[in-house]
Amino acid sequence: MNYEFLTALTPRIIDVVSRDQPFWEHFDYVLKREKTGIHTLAYVDQGEGSLEVDGMAYSLHPGCLFQIWPNVGMRIGTNPERPLRFFSFHFHYCLIRWEGGQMSSIHLNEKLPVFGDLLYLGQPSIEESFRKAFHIWQDKKEGYEWHVKFEFLNIIRHITEWSSLEQEESSTIGLVQKASAYIRAHYNETITREQIAEHVSLSPGYLSIAFKKYTGLSVIEYATKIRVDRAKFLLKSSRLPVRQVAEECGFTDSFYFSRIFTRETGMNPRDYRNA
Repeated sequence: MNYEFLTALTPRIIDVVSRDQPFWEHFDYVLKREKTGIHTLAYVDQGEGSLEVDGMAYSLHPGCLFQIWPNVGMRIGTNPERPLRFFSFHFHYCLIRWEGGQMSSIHLNEKLPVFGDLLYLGQPSIEESFRKAFHIWQDKKEGYEWHVKFEFLNIIRHITEWSSLEQEESSTIGLVQKASAYIRAHYNETITREQIAEHVSLSPGYLSIAFKKYTGLSVIEYATKIRVDRAKFLLKSSRLPVRQVAEECGFTDSFYFSRIFTRETGMNPRDYRNA
């Protein structure tokens, strides 16, 4: 998570709006700008539509977050049968940093670096923050601008936390895939969980948890499955003695191999070969 950016982020909320059926009727179900002037952060909670921004096209449906930034072309269209409804912040933002007693600020027109143009999130907490901000803005009670800014920052926090978790998940899946590839490449050797964990730079305990989560098997169960599957192939495609088949598949003890093979297949190696 980019805490440096979050610490420096200072938004100025211009408006909080809802786009629904009456709005779309007025604009004939198309909202278009040749060149935008402010930032928009929006959440779709109903209907279907499409978004074109900066030359890219996207589908819009409930649960989608999207953003638009200054100086780009934009078009939002929707179907009269299922008109979009979304809540959106219109805002500017800058980054404020302090060094000693000196403050510096940078006004930015680039998109918020918390996700791309569009993100499907579908989180009730985020939807609730958009709704709450809209109603606070409409009521205009004392301190409404501060409260709306708080909801905006809360939404950014949720987005960045979710993005960080997604990146962590993606990284972990990649390491599990790397571990399984290592097992497939070294199944005929004596390999341990510790060796595999060292290969993928994880602790043995974390590797065990992650491997089970994403494959449904423990590291040892997966290695055993690969070895037994290879033994099945050798038993059917060659006349190698069972002892040699066991050695080719990483089993140093042919009696242990027979016991494991029988447990996994329901028959011993010789019966499987002759079946």
